[in-house]
Amino acid sequence: MISETDIKHLKRCIELAKTALEKGDQPFGSVLVSKNGEVLFEDHNHIADGDYTQHPEFNIARWAGQNMTEADRADATVYTSGE
Repeated sequence: MISETDIKHLKRCIELAKTALEKGDQPFGSVLVSKNGEVLFEDHNHIADGDYTQHPEFNIARWAGQNMTEADRADATVYTSGE
């Protein structure tokens, strides 16, 4: 079941995707949320320059790997928009 909290984070992903479009990029946005509901990291696509590793999901994974414990990563949720 999708909760109101899920909807809130998904709406933020859509806002980030709109930002990507405004910057000439493809419409993707992602948010990383801790098990306590804290937004830890958010980003949008940065691939317009041709670096296809700059999807927000990849940037979240890199950030989480450098800034979170394995246990915290396992308890976190990534929300992301689709095209």
